[in-house]
Amino acid sequence: MKKAYTLFLTIVLITIFSVLGIFILETKSLKNTNLTNQYLYIQAKNHKNFLKDYIKELDLKDINHIKIDDDLFDIYAKIESKDSTFTIDIFVKAKDYNISLYERMTKE
Repeated sequence: MKKAYTLFLTIVLITIFSVLGIFILETKSLKNTNLTNQYLYIQAKNHKNFLKDYIKELDLKDINHIKIDDDLFDIYAKIESKDSTFTIDIFVKAKDYNISLYERMTKE
């Protein structure tokens, strides 16, 4: 009878520690994913701000499209002109992750 209780207690303890171990590993994995997404969002925001500042300095008369080559992001802008006002759509999208930013600005 003692062996049955010992075996039962061992199985219960292994189950409890396994569940706790899985919970801890899931929490760490989720934390790493969140840190990666946060880093990529900040980097995408910096790319968008750079492109926005760059466009402010350009003469946009004969330009319809701007694209910047990058390994991690698709960075481009579409430019539409009406009279002397330019409408610029800025897009930044991560290639391997679900992170994308968009901003519309006007320049006269």
